[in-house]
Amino acid sequence: MPPFHHTMAAKEHHRRNLIEDNEVEDGNIKKLEKLLGIKSDRKTYLRGFIDDGLDFLLDFCDRDKRKEIMQTEGDGEGNAWYDEEDEDQQWLAKKQKERVKLANEKEKLEEKTKKKKTSLVKFNEDVQREMIDDEDSMDYDEEEEEEDSDDEGQDNGFDEEEEDDDDDSNKEEETFTLKEDIYGRTVDAKGNVVKSNSSSTYIPPALRQKLNSSEENSLIELKRRLQGQLNRLSEKNLSSILIEIETLYRSQSRASMNTSLYQLYHDSLVSSQSLTGENFLAEYALFACLLHANVGLEIGSYLLENFVQLFIEHINDDVSIKITDNLIRFFSYTYAFYMTNGKILFDLARYLLNVEQINEKRLELILLLLKTTGFVLRKDDPLQLKNFLQELRTKCSSSTLISSSSKRLEFMMDTIKSLKNNDVRKLPGGFEPDRIDRLRKVYRNLVKDKTVQQANMLNVGLEDFLNAKEQGRWWIVGSAWQKQNIPDNEKRKKNKGEELFNEKIRKLAKQQHMNTDIRRFIFGTLLTSEDCDDAVEKLHKLNLNKVQEREIIHVTVHCCLHEKTYNPYYTLILQRFCAYDRRFQISLQYHTWDRFKDLSLLSDQQLANFGTALSQLLVSKSITLNIFKNFNFVELTPSARTFLVELFVKLFENTDDASLKNIFQFSSTQNYKFVKEAFRLFLSHFILKKSNFSDLVHRRCQIAINQLSDE
Repeated sequence: MPPFHHTMAAKEHHRRNLIEDNEVEDGNIKKLEKLLGIKSDRKTYLRGFIDDGLDFLLDFCDRDKRKEIMQTEGDGEGNAWYDEEDEDQQWLAKKQKERVKLANEKEKLEEKTKKKKTSLVKFNEDVQREMIDDEDSMDYDEEEEEEDSDDEGQDNGFDEEEEDDDDDSNKEEETFTLKEDIYGRTVDAKGNVVKSNSSSTYIPPALRQKLNSSEENSLIELKRRLQGQLNRLSEKNLSSILIEIETLYRSQSRASMNTSLYQLYHDSLVSSQSLTGENFLAEYALFACLLHANVGLEIGSYLLENFVQLFIEHINDDVSIKITDNLIRFFSYTYAFYMTNGKILFDLARYLLNVEQINEKRLELILLLLKTTGFVLRKDDPLQLKNFLQELRTKCSSSTLISSSSKRLEFMMDTIKSLKNNDVRKLPGGFEPDRIDRLRKVYRNLVKDKTVQQANMLNVGLEDFLNAKEQGRWWIVGSAWQKQNIPDNEKRKKNKGEELFNEKIRKLAKQQHMNTDIRRFIFGTLLTSEDCDDAVEKLHKLNLNKVQEREIIHVTVHCCLHEKTYNPYYTLILQRFCAYDRRFQISLQYHTWDRFKDLSLLSDQQLANFGTALSQLLVSKSITLNIFKNFNFVELTPSARTFLVELFVKLFENTDDASLKNIFQFSSTQNYKFVKEAFRLFLSHFILKKSNFSDLVHRRCQIAINQLSDE
C-alpha cells in the first residue's frame, strides 16, 4: 500500500478518535451538570467562568463575537485556525464551526422551552381554580390537562433530562424546607425557628435516640459473635479468644460491648437451680480479669457493679436457689486474679454477718467465700481475716437459727481450723489448691503490661457499688463523683479529732522531720494506736502503693531509734510487716544498709536501740546475718564497734543454742567468706576476751565462733 494511503488512514483514525472523545466528554459534562444541579443557563456559566478567571474563553460563545469570527472565516483573514497548514488543525476549525451552529440552535430551543413552561404553569393555575369552583368537573379537567401536557410535550420536544432536573430541584426544596438544628428545634431553610401547633411533652435526648432496626440487628450480630467466642472458652485457647475480643473492643462501642458481655456472663454463670462448675466459673472470671487488665478497668467495674446489685437483690433467697452462691464464687475469683483487692470481699462477708441472727443461707455463702479464696486472703491480709473469723464464731454461737448439729456449721468449723493452721489438705469440700496458682500463671503470661496489675486493681467497697448512680463512679477516670453529705454532728466530731491530732502529733512530727504527708500520717498512726495489732491494721487500711509502703519501714525504724529506752513495740510492727510480704524484708534490708553508713551520727542510746532491734529481728528470722555483707569491717569506727557489741550481746542473751547455730549458718558461696572471717575476728577480740560479760554470753559466743569455723 502506498505511503499516501497510510497517511490518509491514520488521519481518518485520528478524526474518529477525536469525535468519540468529544462525545464522551459531552456526556460526562451533562452527567456532572445533572449531579451538581447546574442548569444550562448562559448567565450561570458566565458568572462561573468570570469567578475562575476564564472569562476570555467566553468570547467565542457570545453571538456578536461569533458573527465576527464567521466574517473573518469568510474573508480568510485574521483566522487563527487557517494560519496553520496542518490538515488536523483545519479539521478542528471546521469542527468548531459546527459547534457554533449547534450552540445557536440550542439557545433558540431553550427560549422556546421556557415559554412553553411558563404557559404550562399558567394553564395549571387555571385548572386548579376551576377544580375549586366546580368539584364535578375535576376529573374531566385533570384528563384534559394530562392530554394537553402530553400533546405539548410531544409537539415541542421537551427534553426529559431537563424535566428530571426540575423534579429533583423541587424535591430538594421540599426536603430542606423544614429541618432540625443541633438543639432539636425545627427550623426552616433560612434558619428561623418554626413553632409547632401541637403541644407535646418534652422527650429527653437519651429517650429520643431509640435504637432503630439496623442498630438492633448490629447488636444482635455483636452478641452472636461474643457468644461464639465464649462458647470456645477454655484454658488452652484463652489467648486466641482474648485477641478476638480485644479486636471487637477496638472496633465496637465500649457501651455495647460491656452490655453484651454482661448479658452473656449473666446467662452463663448465674443459675438459680445448681452451682456452676468450678473450672468453668474460674476460667470465665480469669477471662474477665484479662480484659480488665488489657483493655480497660471499666470492663471489670461494669461487671462487678451489676453483679453486686444482683447479689444484694437475691441475698434473702431460699437455700435451694443458687444465684448468690455462684456470684460469691465469681467475686472470689476476681479477687484471686487481681481485678479487685480484698475490700469488696470483706465488705460482702460483713454484710452477710450484719444481721441479728445469721441463718444457714448466709452461712453457706460465707463458707463458699472462705473455701474459694480463704488461703489467698490469709496470705494477703491475715489480720483482717482473723478478726472476721472471730466475729463469725461469735455470730454462729449466738444464733438460734442454726442448730449445733448442722452440717454447715461443722464444715465452717473445719474450714476455720484449716485456715488457722494453714493446712490446705484438710479443707472440706474437695478444694483444689493448685487451680488458682495455675490460672495465675496463665494470667501473668497473657497480661500485656506487667505493671498494670496493681494499678488496675479496684479498691472499691460494697457501698461504692451500691451508691454508684447517686454518687458517681469515682474509680473510672472522667466519671462524676459527688461527695457524700456528712451530718453536722459527725462532721464536728471529725474536725475535733483532727484538731487534737494536729495539736499534739503534728507538732511532734515536725520536730522529728517528718517532711511529707505520708510520713506524717504514718507517724501519727504509730503514736496513736492502742497496740501492735491496731497499728498494723490501720497502716494496712491506708492502701499505700509499693513506693509509699517503704515509708512504713523508714518511719518505724526512726521512731525506734529515737525512743529514750528501747521499745519492743516498733520491732513487733517490723516483724509483722516482714512476715506479711517479702517486699517489706527487702525494704528493711536497704534501709538498714543506709543506717550502717550513718552509724557515726547516732548517739549511744540510738546505737543501743538499733542493735537491740536488729537482734530481735534476727531471732524472729525477719532478717539474716547476710544483711552485713555491706558492712564496713575494714574501717571499724567506735560507733560501729558499740553497735555490733550491743547487737551480739542481746542476741546471745535472748536465744537458745539451737537457734543460735541457725542464725550463724551462712551460705556456702564465696560471697560471704569475708563476712564470716570478720564476724569470727570481732567476736574473738571484742566479746570473748572481755571479762565484763556474763558466762552465758561467753559460752554462746564460743558456739557462734565454732559455727563460723565449721563452715
